[in-house]
Amino acid sequence: MTAQINKGEDKKECFVIMPFGGWFDTYFKEVYVPAIESAGFKAVRADDFYRPGNIVNDIWNCTKNSELILADLTDKNPNVFYELGLANAITKPAILITATMEDVPFDLRSLRVIEYNKSFPNWGEILKDKISRAIKETIKSPEEAIPPTFLETKSTKKLSVSSDSKEILKIRSELESLKREVRTYPFRREVDFEDDDAERIFSFVHSNLLHGAMTEKEIFENLSAKGIPDTIIYGNIQLARKELKE
Repeated sequence: MTAQINKGEDKKECFVIMPFGGWFDTYFKEVYVPAIESAGFKAVRADDFYRPGNIVNDIWNCTKNSELILADLTDKNPNVFYELGLANAITKPAILITATMEDVPFDLRSLRVIEYNKSFPNWGEILKDKISRAIKETIKSPEEAIPPTFLETKSTKKLSVSSDSKEILKIRSELESLKREVRTYPFRREVDFEDDDAERIFSFVHSNLLHGAMTEKEIFENLSAKGIPDTIIYGNIQLARKELKE
């Protein structure tokens, strides 16, 4: 198995775990690589899963030598989950990416998960920005990007934390899982409005994003079904997102 490695001798590696072929190769080159490099890391991806050779050994070495993992769980690819399991076992911090939360197992939803929506014209740029920021934040607190079960509470070669810290991380993990489950509960802040009712449209978008009642994709589909023009929907989502960040 060969490995695609972007040049940059002084940069630490980010191992990208994802399916291969088709659009996934395009995503890797045009979205993941630029995002990873903008965060100061070197993107590494293992190719040629099906050529003869010690595949597991190559994957293992890539996993061990990387500073962190970026895993695209879209379509529930078994190879991706296998490699992610190896990374979890040796406490490598992992950032998860998916086109739909349904592809993320319940036990992993407490970790940092970036969901992308190809319905937006600039979804690639949005995803690059999210990945870059997630990498920088993960490096500052790597223990929060690892399932608490795998964290050691004694001095080992693995990333370790104190017993109290591990309990706190477990609580945070459970809270994150609950928050994601609440977002899937059939609660919606519905409202009727006309195309030119700008204030009510923005209020609808802002309220649902603030309370996690709808994802951006769900907001778009809901407003689109009511006949609201796409440009108005995108504009309100971007404005609401900006205000929430501030």
